[in-house]
Amino acid sequence: MNMQSRVRRRDDPLTSHLGDDLVIFSARNGKYYGTQDAGTLIWSLIEHDSTVLDVCEGLMHAFDVDRRTCERDVIAFLEQLEQEGLITVH
Repeated sequence: MNMQSRVRRRDDPLTSHLGDDLVIFSARNGKYYGTQDAGTLIWSLIEHDSTVLDVCEGLMHAFDVDRRTCERDVIAFLEQLEQEGLITVH
């Protein structure tokens, strides 16, 4: 995955907001996933096809984070989502 990779969340996970937390349920995996703040924003930013760069731009606008840290952390988070089958990457 790189900054030009296009990512999108899959349609099948169910989501629910519980306060500031986002809970994602994958019936395919039989697992729940929880995330807060940055993860919740990433999930909303990838509702439609987005580049990893677009996601980083959105996060840098919302949070006080430098580009290098943002890119590293966003790629790591998206790779985890991909491994769990929650997003598509192309």
